[in-house]
Amino acid sequence: MYKKLVRYALAASLISLCGCASAPHAGNDMSALEKYNRTMFNINDKIDKAVIRPVAKGYRAVTNKFVRQRVTNFFNNISEPVSAGNHILQGEFHDSAQNVGRFMINTVVGVAGLFDVASKVGLEQKKTGFDETMSTWCVPDGPYVVLPILGPSTPRAMTGLVADGYSAPAYWIIKENGDDKAMLAYYGATGLKYINLMAENLPMLESLEENSVDYYEAMKSSYLQNRSKLKRCSYKPTPETAPDYDFDMDDEEFDD
Repeated sequence: MYKKLVRYALAASLISLCGCASAPHAGNDMSALEKYNRTMFNINDKIDKAVIRPVAKGYRAVTNKFVRQRVTNFFNNISEPVSAGNHILQGEFHDSAQNVGRFMINTVVGVAGLFDVASKVGLEQKKTGFDETMSTWCVPDGPYVVLPILGPSTPRAMTGLVADGYSAPAYWIIKENGDDKAMLAYYGATGLKYINLMAENLPMLESLEENSVDYYEAMKSSYLQNRSKLKRCSYKPTPETAPDYDFDMDDEEFDD
């Protein structure tokens, strides 16, 4: 139920954002979408500093780098099937097979993925998702938007996030075979994933804020720079050529 509410809220946000994106500039040089983004960014920043960041700092205080890396490895491992499926959609069958190989090795030998044994034997991580798949299919990214709680995004990135979440085998296994307690545990594990990610990136985020004249612009620039590293559109249209209306008439025929 909770996940459905989140999905509907995000859908409503995106619909309203599309309207903002097409709205004319109001009163000053700042577009309606940027006004919304800055307002939501400030709200998220307050929530972050009041709730999320203290939890992440507490988590960081009671764990060490070794423990946090085990958590990161575990969640990286259960995302391997999603990466494998998206590599197939991108036409990268070798990388898909590598994802499957990593998942099998790390699940069996790496204690359910807590240890990245596959990388030690030469199978490097090839992480991807539906966002990157859409990028290779030439789906436009859309405008930069700040979503409630989730933060920086674009319409394509949000679509990719939802698609990856619903295509994860772990979600469907628990949904079909588990009970309400199992689903709550799944949501709790998802929360742990993001708290762990936040804890690992706290020093970088705090440094970015401290050294920024405009924290919103710094975060936006950093996010968009990271998105520029995604695979680009692989479709190359055939160059258009002007029609040839030369009927093999020599200029001499028109002389005199």
